[in-house]
Amino acid sequence: MAEDGVDELVSFLRNDRREVRQMAVDLVKGLTGDIAGVTTLSQRSQQLLPELLKLISDSDNIQRSAITSLVNLCQDAETMNQLLALNVVARALDYVTDGACQNDYLLIMLLANVTTIQKGSEQLLQLGQGVKEGFNMAVLLKLFMAPKKPDQADKYEHIAAILTNVTRLKAGRSLLLEPGRGFIQALVAQLKSANLLRRQGCAAAFRNCCFSAEQDGTLEQMLDQRPQLQQILSQLCGVGASKEIDDTVRAALAESVLMLAETDQGRSVLWELQAPSMLKTGYEDEEAVDVCEAMERMAQLFLSDSGKVEDVTEQGQATADDA
Repeated sequence: MAEDGVDELVSFLRNDRREVRQMAVDLVKGLTGDIAGVTTLSQRSQQLLPELLKLISDSDNIQRSAITSLVNLCQDAETMNQLLALNVVARALDYVTDGACQNDYLLIMLLANVTTIQKGSEQLLQLGQGVKEGFNMAVLLKLFMAPKKPDQADKYEHIAAILTNVTRLKAGRSLLLEPGRGFIQALVAQLKSANLLRRQGCAAAFRNCCFSAEQDGTLEQMLDQRPQLQQILSQLCGVGASKEIDDTVRAALAESVLMLAETDQGRSVLWELQAPSMLKTGYEDEEAVDVCEAMERMAQLFLSDSGKVEDVTEQGQATADDA
């Protein structure tokens, strides 16, 4: 579509007649279905994005097509920056909390997309806004943890991706790990969810929290969560609980435990939780290469502890002896 055609299409998005707006927004949604269409529309994003954002409060079908278009347009990095300049984070959250939009699922997907870049995560965390810091995350966590009926669609599952995104930032990890927030408990509780997206996102977010925990000054908060660490070991190794079936989730859990084991304080706590013997059991039937490698590295770390030599895994023992 030529640029003048896009301009005409944008004018139809603000037409007084609902059926005209519906036709126009459906055309926009169709164009965002491939990268060529996204590229064409992005060249007129300054005119297009404000109109799409206004349509979020329109009728159900119109708002669905408008939000879907915004989600797809996030394939373009500059478009995401323009959306953030238009205060998309606050606007989307207002619609979610006020119940003014019937398409929460798509709004959460939009937030997941814009928080893949640092500026988006910072806006969501409300960094530098004093008492408001973390309020948005508290709202999302409440929605994320709310019980739902077994036959009910999981419209908040993509909050797990948002948690992964914001915990990539040191400021995000420090904020969410503040005492009293219950963030780690919330993450680990979701590792038992039947929803794979929830398990994958929460496992990745937990791994992010373990990353540089010692340097972040949050290691003690992580290690204080003994029941949650025990659950992670159980699901990783299949000891005392069903073993996690997804390789991606197990890899994130294994990397998390490894990062804790790389600290003296972390290894001390893991010894108390019987981690070496659990890892030995888990290693025996582990087939994922990256999980095995993390377990072998943990074996070397535990074997290096003076007076606490234990045959954690055969390969780990051989490596340590060879060293």
